[in-house]
Amino acid sequence: MAEVTDSKELPLRKGDYRPAGPDDLRAPCPVLNSLANHGIIARSGRNITAAELKAALRYLGIGFDVTAILVNGAFQVHSDDGKIIARLGLRDKDQVNEDGLPVLNLDQVGRPHAVEHDVSVTRQDRALGDCIHVDPDLLKRFLAAPRTERGFSASDFGKYRKTRYDEQKGDNPALEFDRLKHYIACGELGAIQCVFGRGFPYRVPEEYIQALFGEERLPIEQGWKPRRVPLLLPELGPVVLRVSHFAWPFRGQ
Repeated sequence: MAEVTDSKELPLRKGDYRPAGPDDLRAPCPVLNSLANHGIIARSGRNITAAELKAALRYLGIGFDVTAILVNGAFQVHSDDGKIIARLGLRDKDQVNEDGLPVLNLDQVGRPHAVEHDVSVTRQDRALGDCIHVDPDLLKRFLAAPRTERGFSASDFGKYRKTRYDEQKGDNPALEFDRLKHYIACGELGAIQCVFGRGFPYRVPEEYIQALFGEERLPIEQGWKPRRVPLLLPELGPVVLRVSHFAWPFRGQ
């Protein structure tokens, strides 16, 4: 898949890769950003409907149950009233498109007190810097983290998450990272393990991580293909728990 850097030179087709432009909105999630950069969801990162987002996740091979949980939760109207579902919602009240359908902008994935969290593997904590865009130094360290010869395992991901927590606990006096955030963070890496892992048990190659996190590009040129068997909760759950086991930061609390 050839990169297209100037949409004026050649019309972009769905699936063609183009990095985000200065006016495009992006999320703290490299997978969502990659979907936008390939035109699988709106390249602008604006006015994305639930149906469009569900179709994009199905393209990756994510099953109906995981997709429903992620998208239905995200399209809730956000509120800080203490209810978990409302807290994790990302939309503003009355945020709809011209057809009256609820929509979401990618930058809303990074709104505070929702799913965005401190202790990212490639982003700064909100109190310390830019929590939306990749930090080149953190990416370099992530790529250099210990792993198997075939790539990152779930335990490798978990151990590196624990390393990041220990660092941020010392570096960020305003650190916000409770058990809910922990499981969200482990769920992110667990999903990457299952969707982009190769072989069995899954291993995520370094070149896939570089493409996804460094270029926000689906690693198609590196040999990745969408899953043929949809990823369902019974498969995802144990992987997330394995990441969590090695990442668990609350021992003794």
